[in-house]
Amino acid sequence: MRILLIDRDVEEARGIRWYIKNYFPSHVEVEHVQDTAQLQISLETLQPDVVIVEIEMLTPSIEKLLLRYQPRIIALTAQPIFQHAAKAIQLQATQLFVKPIPLEQLKATLLALNIDRAIPLASEQSTDVQLYVDLYLKKPTIIDVSQKQFFIIEPSHFESNLQLYQWFTELHLFQQMTALPLQNRIICVVENIARDELLKQLRLLIQEWHVVSTQYMNIALYDGGNTTLRDMYDEAKKVLIQRFYKGYEHIFLSSEQFSIVRLDPLLTPEEQQLWIHSLEEKNTATIKAFLYQLAKADTFYHHDDVRIHLTSVLAQLRRYMMKYHLQQQTSIEADYRKLFHLILEGPILYSILQEMLLFTQALIDAVEKSKEQLKADYSELAVELIQREFSDSTLNLHAVAQQLGIHPNYLSTLFSKKQGIPFKRYVQNVRIQAACKALLETDASITEVAQLNGFEDVNYFIKVFKQHQGTTPYRYRANNQVAQN
Repeated sequence: MRILLIDRDVEEARGIRWYIKNYFPSHVEVEHVQDTAQLQISLETLQPDVVIVEIEMLTPSIEKLLLRYQPRIIALTAQPIFQHAAKAIQLQATQLFVKPIPLEQLKATLLALNIDRAIPLASEQSTDVQLYVDLYLKKPTIIDVSQKQFFIIEPSHFESNLQLYQWFTELHLFQQMTALPLQNRIICVVENIARDELLKQLRLLIQEWHVVSTQYMNIALYDGGNTTLRDMYDEAKKVLIQRFYKGYEHIFLSSEQFSIVRLDPLLTPEEQQLWIHSLEEKNTATIKAFLYQLAKADTFYHHDDVRIHLTSVLAQLRRYMMKYHLQQQTSIEADYRKLFHLILEGPILYSILQEMLLFTQALIDAVEKSKEQLKADYSELAVELIQREFSDSTLNLHAVAQQLGIHPNYLSTLFSKKQGIPFKRYVQNVRIQAACKALLETDASITEVAQLNGFEDVNYFIKVFKQHQGTTPYRYRANNQVAQN
């Protein structure tokens, strides 16, 4: 890009020139003139793409010259008055800035002009084809890293990859660059640039992409020895996985690998109980500590292990939802499915953990609201608990009421009214039905059948069995076996 600066203030012009050269160091020429005679010579020799002109310096002769050469015009003024704005409109200026110039806005305006004469389109296309061949056909050519630098750009939103590619190539941040878009990232080779200068430009690239798109990116730079393009790509791609732990807006060097620790992806029985109790007791501190241990700064678990581990946690949340019928609430069910996909596909661990905590808190709040409004059917919840835990000899009215968070007397009254029989009688029915099945389908002894179905005392089991079935367990088994024969 060729820029001609027409400004009376030498110091201000020097500052603008320094800023532009610092931002576009590889492909910008900037000249400063102060009078008409200099202007005509500069227009003829420089043939500027952009003229930054102070409105107060405009004379009929300068206007005539600008109309003849027709560069893009950015106007400046020290006095924001109507006449100066009208003059900028007459010149068809791209922008009018009031001094002191907002340099960030000037930079954005220059970038938006997308002016570059350095690389013909045809050569870009042919070079891209060669880059594709070198990458995917594993051409054995060894690249001299003192002459060429290789890096990968990965956007935070993979669906924006082509948009990023188009913006990046139109930006022309490097004079000699070849870029190739892949499905989720962009590979780049830059020639004849020092490593320090490249890092500076890449940091600038990250910042500008966020400004124009509000999105983020990561860059992986190969900093190893001479090798093939394919090996460079493989080494740089490896460090991009750090995104899962560290987020975006980073430049990762291929030499900065870290060790991965394997994690048992399935929850242990103790961890399952921890989640069950923490949810029922609304212990969000324990839940938060459990989740954040996966993101400790000094430990990097394999991301596949972490994802499976979190789906195991999600299964506990699902049981909690089902227990209180929260899956029937459309918004909660939709959030659950979104969270499931985020666990499988989310690019950043911390974001996944944050969403899990928010969802868990939403479930706890929904259960509390349901309890307060007496919308939870405690009778049905008690039935579910009995059906699931009847083999536990300690299961009784008080234990179930405690799990449901209500008073035993309230549960007793509600249960009798809803189910038509007392709580104790219902538990005995479930246990005796299971015992009958065990007597007919297994060879277990009477004592074993009793213990497997919540009766610690075999004599008490026989007594209750006889009350329900009108006969002893032994005769029940013998009579039914005879009938079957």
